Amino acid sequence: MNIIKKFFAPKPDREVQNKELVDYAIGVFGQNHAYNLISSWFMYFCTDILFMDTLLIGTILGAARVWDAFNDPIVGVIVDRHTFKSGEKLRPWLKIMAIPVGILSALMFVDWGLPQNMMGVYIVAIYFLWDILYSFQDIAQWGMTAMISTNSEERGKAAQFGRIGGMMGGWLPGLTTIAIANLPQIGISEKTIFLVAGVLFGLGGMIVSMRAAKTKERTPVKPPEGGLKDAFKLIFTNKIAMLLVIAEILGHVTFRIQDIYFFKYMVSLNVFGTEVNGLNIQFIYGLLVGLPGTLSIFIATWFARKVGGMKNILVLSTSLNVVLRLIAFLIGFEGWKIVIMGFLISIVGIPQNMAGIATTTLWGDSIDYMEWKTGRRNEASVFALQNLVAKAGSGLDTFFTGLTLTMLSFDATKYDLGLPQDPVFYKYVWPVYIMGPALGSLLYLIPLLMIRYSKQQKAQVEKELRERRAKVACEEVQGEFTCELNLPIY
Repeated sequence: MNIIKKFFAPKPDREVQNKELVDYAIGVFGQNHAYNLISSWFMYFCTDILFMDTLLIGTILGAARVWDAFNDPIVGVIVDRHTFKSGEKLRPWLKIMAIPVGILSALMFVDWGLPQNMMGVYIVAIYFLWDILYSFQDIAQWGMTAMISTNSEERGKAAQFGRIGGMMGGWLPGLTTIAIANLPQIGISEKTIFLVAGVLFGLGGMIVSMRAAKTKERTPVKPPEGGLKDAFKLIFTNKIAMLLVIAEILGHVTFRIQDIYFFKYMVSLNVFGTEVNGLNIQFIYGLLVGLPGTLSIFIATWFARKVGGMKNILVLSTSLNVVLRLIAFLIGFEGWKIVIMGFLISIVGIPQNMAGIATTTLWGDSIDYMEWKTGRRNEASVFALQNLVAKAGSGLDTFFTGLTLTMLSFDATKYDLGLPQDPVFYKYVWPVYIMGPALGSLLYLIPLLMIRYSKQQKAQVEKELRERRAKVACEEVQGEFTCELNLPIY
């Protein structure tokens, strides 16, 4: 109890108290229930529940997500150019959009019994609407990491708490694996499982996400200057953000398949005479692989100081992903080798879980850098880019998953009939599953290494920004002439 009291006790030397950071983390926790359900399971729902053609649904979802991603900069500019009566720019969106996004999230997992072509139209329409509303909520949520404090270390803490909440938000939707592995055996269909999950995690998660609205905006809101053209131009002159965008997009340009397709169709394990199927192994595997990374996320800001900054965490994460996946590929996965594979991937997860914090912090640093260069801040537009690359990356993942499954001659209807997949599937699914992400990491590294923003430069930028803001505050009280004489404010 003393530890808890000490944790929540006010810290006079900090702008952002731990209670506010916990509220923010809980909000992200709720939002990620909905997001992780959709990103992890919607493709599977379409292929194995609705039995839609894999290339068709991969192309539909991939194109929809990539195209919809480009509405995020538009949404970001709209948010940047709008100020609420309270003087706030981001926080109110966290309350306005939560319920509509939650309802749409639940509706994604309803089988209306429509013909396949009509169901395709329905998927595109509802995903498109969901994406637009989600963009406002998500941009505001992550943009708050830049506005919650004027201090970069406290912004890093906000990003850390947010990523912890987001990581934990994926745990409960992860139980879907256990549900579809075991509940059909007692008469509960996968269709029913996903209907319940849509309501519980989709709508319920977004209701919980409203807790993030308890945070405060502390960075001064800069009035918009110029027209829409100027706003877009400002985005594309942010070199740090642009290199992050290119890195993230390239990281998804690779053949891949999701865990569910590998474990469901390729993995089984004999444990003391009992045959354990791939879906149950996937759940256990996910827990064991995720645990080291889960713990590491709590020390991300400390670790960044030790390795020379957030960028170096990203370099370490991607490099380790390539090396250890190659080792895992050479060892294989058959039988108890799956345990060795899990051990290697769990090591990858240590810096990889810190990477989300590192990326978010770098986005925030890029905003300070732009204010230093131009005198203008564009939190919503910059974090719209983060949203854009996340969705574009998800779209590319979906497209390449559909393309890969098609090239491997995958047919979901064979599973219920007890028929094997095509020999091509069994031959190539393992190398694609384990080495596809490694190729993405190599591509990601290229633009990442081009980012030049040292710790010394960041410290100088923050120092000069504090001086500028202090001068502006002085001029508002006493006038420009008095402040130039460095007279005190009474």
